[in-house]
Parts: sequence; structure tokens; C-alpha cells
Amino acid sequence: MRAVYTTLFVGSILILFCLPGSFSAQVKEPENAPGFYRIQAGDKLSIKFFSNPELTEASIVVRPDGFINPQLVDEVRAEGRTVAELKAELERAYNEVLLMPMITVSILDFVAPRIFVGGQINKPGRYELREANTVVQAIFLAGGFTADAKRTMVIHARLKGKDDWDIRTANVLDILNQKGSAKDLILQDGDYVFVPDSKIYQFNKAVEAFRGVLPRFF
Repeated sequence: MRAVYTTLFVGSILILFCLPGSFSAQVKEPENAPGFYRIQAGDKLSIKFFSNPELTEASIVVRPDGFINPQLVDEVRAEGRTVAELKAELERAYNEVLLMPMITVSILDFVAPRIFVGGQINKPGRYELREANTVVQAIFLAGGFTADAKRTMVIHARLKGKDDWDIRTANVLDILNQKGSAKDLILQDGDYVFVPDSKIYQFNKAVEAFRGVLPRFF
């Protein structure tokens, strides 16, 4: 049953006409986060209610499963959404129990975007995306190739769903030598760079090797 509080109506109308500026100012991105940042598990958020300060969450952490538990409504998925998208989703949820909910969402602290580099590389591991945003840069950041690296078939993998991958290859030798149309591949948060063994010649075998190390790809 939709709960309507008449006292909220007056307060909401007053706020509507008294707040300076446009409502776009209610959406706050973290100062050090990249543009169009998408919320991740572990991020710390602030949720402020103009008409109902008792519902304000001064600090709420996104759970490992990507959800948050605000008051009065069911859990809401935050992971993968921008600040503006989460704000809109919260207002839709609270529209069932409040009259004209007006909410500010801010990111207090965020998990830095990261990439994973492994295989025949000298320093496999997890790296911050801001340190390397292309496949070649990631390889240099991770200490370069080992002597057994397949430099002409480096795997670039991006998870699109639970078990759905977008997998491409990069010929790093051609990229470095600027041969033909070979171009470096741009990385995004959560991407994997995997260098197979030089004994592997087929693409499907390289993909199998990549999938085989995924459980310990950190």
C-alpha cells in the first residue's frame, strides 16, 4: 500500500522552489574518479534525503554482490551504475513510500579501476588502470615479456556477462614496429591481458590457456 505523508508534501514543495540552481547539482562524482565512473563493489557512498533527513545514509558501502541496503526499501543494485543512474533508481524505489523523494548520491571513496596482466610476463598481477590504458602499456608495466612469450598473439579479454567474453588478440611486435594496420587496444576497468606461451600457435588453444589460469589470475 502506498504510504502518503501529507507533511512531506509541504516540505517537498518548499524545497522544490527554494533550492538554488538546477537539480543536476544533486549528482556528485568523486573528485579523483575518472569521468562516467561506474560504481564498484567496495565503493563508499553517501545518500542524502532533502525532505527526510532521518533516512540519510552518511556512509554506506557497496556489498561484494554489488547491492546496497537503504532504509525502508528493498536492496538496490549499485554496482555497474553511474551516480546519476543510482540516484534515479533510488528515487523510483522510494516513490513507493515517499511523496516526491529528492535524493543526492555522492561517492565518498572508490575502488580504483584495475586491469589484470598474466601469462608469460615478468610481473603478473593486478594493476591500476590509470597506470596503463593500452595492451602494450600494460605489458611494459608488468615487466615485459618472458623469453617464452608469444608476442604475436597477446590475448585481450573483457567480461560481458557471467560466462560471456569478448576476446581479441594483439600482435605486439607489429604494433611496436608500426606495421600495417596493427593498433594498440584500449583497456577498460576489469580487462585481462594474457600472454600465451610461444609454443601455442592456435587462437583457441591460447584462449584455453587463458581460461585455465583465470581462477588464480591476480
